[in-house]
Amino acid sequence: MTSKKISSRLQLRKKPQQERSIQRLDAIMEAAVDLIAEHGVANLKMTDIAARAGVPVGSLYQFFPEKAAIIRAFHDRHTTVVQEHATAAFPDVKSTAQAIDMLSRLFDDFYKIYRADRTYLSVWMAGMTDRDFQVLNLAHLDRLTDIVVAALHHLVDQKHLEVFRLRVHMVLYLSGALARFAMVRDEASAQKYLAEWKAMGARTLFEFDG
Repeated sequence: MTSKKISSRLQLRKKPQQERSIQRLDAIMEAAVDLIAEHGVANLKMTDIAARAGVPVGSLYQFFPEKAAIIRAFHDRHTTVVQEHATAAFPDVKSTAQAIDMLSRLFDDFYKIYRADRTYLSVWMAGMTDRDFQVLNLAHLDRLTDIVVAALHHLVDQKHLEVFRLRVHMVLYLSGALARFAMVRDEASAQKYLAEWKAMGARTLFEFDG
C-alpha cells in the first residue's frame, strides 16, 4: 500500500491555525481519549466523540475524514514520544556495558510510557489488523532501529554491523511485545518479566562469534 493511500485515508484534513480551532481539536482528542479508555476503539463512534467534545459532528469531519484518522493521530503521538526518548537515551556511550545499562533504562522508559497512556494498548490492538497501520508500525520500528544503531554502532566491529542491525530490530520489536504483555499483568508480575527481558535482550546484542 502506498504512502499516498495511507495519507489520504488517515491524514488530518485541516491543521488548525486559529486558537479557537486549536482548542476545538484539543477537545476532540481529549474526548476520544476518554471514550477509548472507557469503551475501546471498536466501539468508538464519530458522533459520540463530537457529543463528548461538545462540538458539531461536522466540525469533527473538518479535521478527520474517518475514525481511523483519529487513531492515526494517537499513533503519531505515541511514536513521537518513544522516538524522542530513544534519541536522548544514549549520551556519549563509551562501552558495551554502558550501552547495555542505557538500553535497559530505555526498556523501562518504553514500559512506563505505554503503561501511563490510557489509549496506547487499544490503539495498538486496533492497528494490528489494519494494513495501513501495519505499514506505519513497521516504519516506526525502522526509525527506532536507525536511532539505536546510529548511537551504538561504534561499539561493534564493522564485520558484525549487519547482524547487529538485525538484532537491534528484533530486540526493539520484542521489547514492545513484552511491554504490552506486561501491561495486562499486575505490576509485581510485570516487573519480573521486564527484569528477565532486560537481562537477556540488551546483552545479546553484543555477543558475536569471531
